[in-house]
Amino acid sequence: MDFTRFNAPAHHTLLTPEQVIEYSAAAEKYYTVDYAYHNWDHAQAVVEGTNIITGKLEAKNIVVAKRALVLAAAWHDAGYHEDHLVKGFATKELYSAALLDQFLEDKPVGDGEKRLMRLAIVATWAGHTALRTPYELILHRSDIANIGGPTELFIENSVKLWKEFQYTTGTQISWDDYVRNSTPFIQHTASEHDIESLGHGIHPDDTTIDVYNTPYKNQALLNLAMLQTLQQ
Repeated sequence: MDFTRFNAPAHHTLLTPEQVIEYSAAAEKYYTVDYAYHNWDHAQAVVEGTNIITGKLEAKNIVVAKRALVLAAAWHDAGYHEDHLVKGFATKELYSAALLDQFLEDKPVGDGEKRLMRLAIVATWAGHTALRTPYELILHRSDIANIGGPTELFIENSVKLWKEFQYTTGTQISWDDYVRNSTPFIQHTASEHDIESLGHGIHPDDTTIDVYNTPYKNQALLNLAMLQTLQQ
């Protein structure tokens, strides 16, 4: 597989490790513990996933904009609990990207890195239809890793999402109905994974740009099958 397209221009690799630590930590206050899934723990899991994927690419001697992507991961759901429409943003992802832009406004960060982070966050939107760029893809794959990850973790997070849905909507929904409503999205995400891999000339079963080392689509469909058998 040719991963050279994931090589980053020099102006996308200027952030220092100290900046990444400081600026990532600043994102925590933009998350709420009231949300069972879209909270700071999820942001940290996406940071970890981003580190894993970029580490795999670096092992192939690819120079990746790792620090910018890690910072974007920390902020990718910032303000998720707020009403983005009232704030004037069409999607939660656009609002999260704007919050990071605002935070970085007076920070010594290059314009190239700011643009990379902004676009990567915006492209985590579930309704995104264009082929994601390499860096958009890395953050997206980190964000959706759970669906094609270990079954136990997938089930645990599905229960969190079920609880969060009820909390945010103020309505009760049965587990069976929640699973039924979630099924099309899981199936779409599994298929999208393989389509986007092929779009970048990568075999769908190649796990270099995945967090886990199991072919994503196969695992996602196995997880879905298991989810459909559970009772809550």
